[in-house]
Amino acid sequence: MKKIISILFTAAVVTLVACAGGKKSELVVGSWKLADMAAPMPKEIPDSMKAKFEAQMKSQIDEMKKTTSFDFNKDGSYTVKMMGQENKGTWKLNEDGSKMTMTQEGKNDTASVVELTANKLVFEVSQQGQKSKITLSK
Repeated sequence: MKKIISILFTAAVVTLVACAGGKKSELVVGSWKLADMAAPMPKEIPDSMKAKFEAQMKSQIDEMKKTTSFDFNKDGSYTVKMMGQENKGTWKLNEDGSKMTMTQEGKNDTASVVELTANKLVFEVSQQGQKSKITLSK
């Protein structure tokens, strides 16, 4: 009897974990707009140019917000539209929802998922040792 209860308990835990991961993936599915983006200041920019650089970045991000959308489909495919260009690939969320891998033309990019709700997706990407944060909203 104890063995049967142990097997049922183990099966229930496995099922709950699998369903939780599936539910997080379901949160990703849909159409998203770029809500915000933050990138660190490059170290090589002199102090005298930092204010100008920040103003240019803000202007570029504001323009990107108008033209950028992400469509994540239930079948694991995605389309990103940004500034008149369209990119397609596949996406996958890991079991605990902490990492998202997007694959395009055989190249994988993995991002850390910082926040995932029904209406907000925040992830961090690392490039050349610096982290950028991207916020999407439905």
